[in-house]
Amino acid sequence: MQRFEFASRKRVRKKLKAGEILLDGVAVETSRRLKPGQQIAILPGATPHPVYELALPVHWADEHLAVIHKPPGLPVSGNRHRCVAHALPFNLPPSSEIDRLVVPTPVHRLDVRTSGLLLVARSHRAQVALGRAFQNQQIRKRYRALVAGRLQDGSSDLPIDGRPSNTTWSVVEHTPSLHVGCVTTVDAFPSTGRQHQIRIHLAKAGAAVLGDDLHGTPPIMKGMGLFLFAAELRLDHPITGEALHFELPEPQKFAAYRRRERRRVSR
Repeated sequence: MQRFEFASRKRVRKKLKAGEILLDGVAVETSRRLKPGQQIAILPGATPHPVYELALPVHWADEHLAVIHKPPGLPVSGNRHRCVAHALPFNLPPSSEIDRLVVPTPVHRLDVRTSGLLLVARSHRAQVALGRAFQNQQIRKRYRALVAGRLQDGSSDLPIDGRPSNTTWSVVEHTPSLHVGCVTTVDAFPSTGRQHQIRIHLAKAGAAVLGDDLHGTPPIMKGMGLFLFAAELRLDHPITGEALHFELPEPQKFAAYRRRERRRVSR
């Protein structure tokens, strides 16, 4: 049993009003009476960071979670002002749920240079449940990538930083290329979420993602960025249990690059 101490009853009421005291995982009102065996959690008070006023495409949202389209070149979170986490309050109003988060919070990572679908929690219950779903590998993610070389369907269990990691991939198409002989369009399915996981696994398989200057030596296309895109999310709603499916088409630059390589080869 843990004992909580507060400076005053006023402080308790303030934290209750802010949704920072949870009873069995749910924020409660001051009139709620406790029963034996119930669990109380005290959330740390948050000092909101100044809002970064950047418009982000909101793909879908309800009072518990949201899915946004993260642009390339923008970190998800961190100490810097310019990041997705600090821009979320500019794009999402406060949730109406009693256990609303002080600010919407991303529940997984995308590399700075990777664009695509990002899942965001808006309530404490959703944040806890989504974290557990990721831990139990219950959220399915699909990434679209262009890689240098003629890759075949495959998978990798190569540990990253000493931790278990797994990525499977399937070939979408092969495109002849003067740069690297062949460019393969792949769909990658990571079941774990290590940093740079897909980029590392594909590079170790001999087919680095185009534009990746950290884990391979494919050609770097000036101004075209990294050819890796978070294209699809499948999950059960953390509160209602409803099956959710979100999907975006690959960026136009993917098809444009394939067309350019085909033209160059045919000349």
